[in-house]
Amino acid sequence: MTRFAYPAWTVAPVNAAMISAVLDFADIHRELGGGRTLRRISHERAAKADMFLLLGRDVERVTDIGLVWNDREDQIVRVTDDAELRESRLTLWEDAFDLFETEETDEMAEPLRLCA
Repeated sequence: MTRFAYPAWTVAPVNAAMISAVLDFADIHRELGGGRTLRRISHERAAKADMFLLLGRDVERVTDIGLVWNDREDQIVRVTDDAELRESRLTLWEDAFDLFETEETDEMAEPLRLCA
């Protein structure tokens, strides 16, 4: 496969190791009511050595995952993924296609200068 098939700005899918890490090492707990709790791993917790050993390159990605945990039934209700909400995920995409600046008033204006 070529390098264009797997661009650098794609987001790795959530895997079982990430979900297990959030269940075991979550340090952010927010009560949602009805016996449900949102569990997350903070950036500070993810930066520790044991998380690097456990997850490897997915350690940054695990901070995007949130689990809604049902305390009454001891099971996962929902897995939320906030990776696409982070602005840093889109900067590579925007930088790749934002090469020229034009005047905002005129849609058909010629490019003023090269910004790249």
